Amino acid sequence: SSGINAEYGEMDLRPYINLSPYTCGESVSFARVFNLFRSMGLRHLVVVNENNKIVGIVTRKDLAKFRKWRKQGTSGVQQLGFMDKDGLPVIDEHDCCNT
Repeated sequence: SSGINAEYGEMDLRPYINLSPYTCGESVSFARVFNLFRSMGLRHLVVVNENNKIVGIVTRKDLAKFRKWRKQGTSGVQQLGFMDKDGLPVIDEHDCCNT
């Protein structure tokens, strides 16, 4: 069987997907998610609610604009951005909203 049901326009994708992906709950901290990606080499992380239903997905691309920092025994995650010639952050009009 090819795994394609032409009558309903369906295709069996099970041979191409991970049936046991890494997951995290909705309340997991951003720092923990960031560390999971770095330590496990993840490309995707499925976010589930308290009923274990999928409510979202985090990808490498979502985290690409952040970096981890460590200084004097503390650490955190910082969002990277572009600076203008005066060292001020450049605001992308697509990343903010008008009020």
